[in-house]
Amino acid sequence: MADLGTAPAASPDLSNGSGPPRSARPLHRARSLPGGRAVVGGFLVAASAVGVFAAYTAASSGPDTSYVVVDVDVPAGERLAGDQLSLVPLELPDAQRQVAFTDVDLLDGATALSSMTAGQLVQTGDVAKPAGGPRRAQISLAVDPGNALGGDPNLLGDGDRVAVIATYTAGGTAETSTVSRDALVVRVLGGDDRVGGAGGLTVVLAVPPADLEPIARASAAGVVSLARTTGLDDGGEGGS
Repeated sequence: MADLGTAPAASPDLSNGSGPPRSARPLHRARSLPGGRAVVGGFLVAASAVGVFAAYTAASSGPDTSYVVVDVDVPAGERLAGDQLSLVPLELPDAQRQVAFTDVDLLDGATALSSMTAGQLVQTGDVAKPAGGPRRAQISLAVDPGNALGGDPNLLGDGDRVAVIATYTAGGTAETSTVSRDALVVRVLGGDDRVGGAGGLTVVLAVPPADLEPIARASAAGVVSLARTTGLDDGGEGGS
């Protein structure tokens, strides 16, 4: 007897009569683009990586400015020499940079105002360097403007060289002598800047120590005149 059971269902003909039957193509779900939160997260990770790299580069490059330190212990009152100093790369805050030194030559011959320990940063308050060099002392002198090139700042100012001339009157006869040659003008004070009394000039000079007493004596007992010698080839005695 013939089998009267249900016959298997035939597969649909996808050939449209133009060729052998084709199987059904599986359907895949289309991939979606990253969401906004994922995009932001990616940017943050990238930015963090760039920041870490920049910080590493800056840290590995080191300070770009070197400052003067002492290489040995220096007692107060000692004069510094260039071989006692060196430059060390340091990263300093703005306030410390303004009072530190970047040139060893500026401190050669300066005097330590306080004790310093080897490796210590040298700052402006630690040292003093007299104008004109280590073999010069400073003295102030009261001068009438008429005897100091009229007090004209264009003719007499800081950094000028002058000769100090004293005139004494004895028995009605004037005697003149030069008591200091090639003195360095450190500062000219006039008007409100002048210490003690109004009018006149106070000139601060850097001179050899041997000239201190003759200048003081001339100021007390005679009339002092200043002759500008800036630029003269033969500065005369008393050079630093």
